[in-house]
Amino acid sequence: MLEFLFWISAKKNVVALALLGAALVTIAPQVRRWVEQKQKCESDHKRQLLPHALEKNFIRVGYAFVGLSITLFIIAGFIVDLK
Repeated sequence: MLEFLFWISAKKNVVALALLGAALVTIAPQVRRWVEQKQKCESDHKRQLLPHALEKNFIRVGYAFVGLSITLFIIAGFIVDLK
C-alpha cells in the first residue's frame, strides 16, 4: 500500500493531473461554442446535445482532477519522511 502511495503521489503524476484538469477547464467554453454551432447547422436531427450541461461537466471533471492533484500533493508531503 505504501509503495502505491509513493507511486501515485510522484511529482510527474501530480503535475500531469493538474495540467489535465486545467486543460479541461480551459477548453470547456470552446466545446460549448462548438456544440452550439453544430446544433445550428444540424437542427433537424432528433437528439440535441446540451451545450451548457456539457460545459458544466467538463468544468466539474477538470476541477476534480485539480482537486485530486492537490490531495496527492498533500499526501506526498506527509509520506516523504517514510522513505
